[in-house]
Amino acid sequence: MKLRVALLLVSLAVNGALVAALVGQFPALTHLGVEIAGRSDSASGSAQAKAASSASKASASGAKAQIWSLLRTSDDLPTLIARLRAAGFPPTVIRSIVAAEIGERFAARRKELTTQQDQTPFWKNQRFASFDPKVTAALRALSREQTDLVKQLLGPDASPANDVMRASLAGRFGNLPPEKIDQLQSILSDYSEMRSPIYAETNGVWLPDDRAKLALLDKEQRVDLAALLTPQELEEYDLRNSSTASQLRYQLATFNPTEAEFRAIFKIQQAFDDQYGSPMTMTMEQRRQVMEAQKQLLPQFQAVLAPDRFAAYQQAIDPAYQQINRLVARLELPPETSTQVVALQKDIQQRAMSAQIARDATPEQRAAQLAALNQEATDKLTQSLGARGFEAYKATGGYWLQMLQPRPAAGNATPGSGTRQTVIIQNGVPITVGP
Repeated sequence: MKLRVALLLVSLAVNGALVAALVGQFPALTHLGVEIAGRSDSASGSAQAKAASSASKASASGAKAQIWSLLRTSDDLPTLIARLRAAGFPPTVIRSIVAAEIGERFAARRKELTTQQDQTPFWKNQRFASFDPKVTAALRALSREQTDLVKQLLGPDASPANDVMRASLAGRFGNLPPEKIDQLQSILSDYSEMRSPIYAETNGVWLPDDRAKLALLDKEQRVDLAALLTPQELEEYDLRNSSTASQLRYQLATFNPTEAEFRAIFKIQQAFDDQYGSPMTMTMEQRRQVMEAQKQLLPQFQAVLAPDRFAAYQQAIDPAYQQINRLVARLELPPETSTQVVALQKDIQQRAMSAQIARDATPEQRAAQLAALNQEATDKLTQSLGARGFEAYKATGGYWLQMLQPRPAAGNATPGSGTRQTVIIQNGVPITVGP
């Protein structure tokens, strides 16, 4: 449905551009409209001014229609393209006209494929209905056929060559020549098509065969990319498009690395990921093992970062910091605020633990100490984060503050056991211990 609407809008825009171009910008065709309009005006004779004005508008409209009919003498698209080029139309206008014409020719086939999806009852799961593997594959094949036809008809003019597009492609693929970019996009599109049925068929439940198929496709795509690109070009592509780079950009957002730092960290991480494979094809146990092995990379990261930057890197990847890092960035506070908050948390938790396990303190004394610690934490966090930030912190990473609420010792006794138990706090987690 969306595609049909988009094609209609494109068609309307193209018609407007065509009329304006024909009448206002292309002298080779303007005289034709003048002659047609002139014949119409002369036929009106000595009509009144108002009637003459209406006749003039009507004749101009008729002139535009006749100009288009002269350009499009048949449904033969190569002939239409040749006439548009001869008339001096720019490639952008020709591309839009041809794309709209081809879109209309493919519309019936696309409608036939999507009719069943469009008629999915509202009480059915439309998400999975729209991912019917057979229909999805047919739509992909139809889109590929349509794109190939545009390329076949227009050649080099099939793709936009403006500065914005060139900058976008360079940002995605590096400074590759146009012919390599076309081949690269073709490879990526082919493998994307081969992966799509696998994702669609899993329905969220992964079998060993699914992971094996994806792993094989990843391997084969890598071979094809390496055959097309030089080692340096492949490295630039990986820095922009690999799953390793994507994960690092997210993980290091609060670290804010320089380009040199990112490249150094990426090189180490990519070698590690190449050894263990994509997380998408791993079982839960394999992912756990990879997380353990990941810890062994720290000395390598330390070797490529300055001491202060390595400390900042450790903070950025520490789970204890990640949530507060995002909050601090959201509040536009100085990065060192995260360090202050985490240091305060560790200090308060340690003192709360000491208060909980103190054997010579009465329940009332423990409650008073916890209340004092709770107030101290609240005051200092509010000072660091502001009132709004403190409320957000409590709802995200500040769950440990709940453990500072005073708990009478008698309330921790196990019913019927006769043994009093104590709740202590360790790394933000409540642990029940005996006397």
